[in-house]
Amino acid sequence: MDQAMQSYRLTINDDWYYLSDSYNVADLKATLAAAVHSGGGFVDIVSSVQAQVSLLITACSVVKLETISEQNLPDAGSGSSVVGPTYIDDDYWLD
Repeated sequence: MDQAMQSYRLTINDDWYYLSDSYNVADLKATLAAAVHSGGGFVDIVSSVQAQVSLLITACSVVKLETISEQNLPDAGSGSSVVGPTYIDDDYWLD
């Protein structure tokens, strides 16, 4: 019986990022926890489209890591975003 492909979606506050199925989730969790315990710090991730992002993690950051099945992943060829919305200020945002 084949297992369905899985990936991960990391959400920090209102921004989210898809991570590849080969991402070392245990190391990511430990790195995020260490940033919070040290009073805050930058954590580098690489999204599923190989974009490197540095995230500032603080004790106030809301972090969620979800397992996403293959059928729920966005299709990179369809123009669907694999990175959540980025907010410039209260009135404007970019996809």
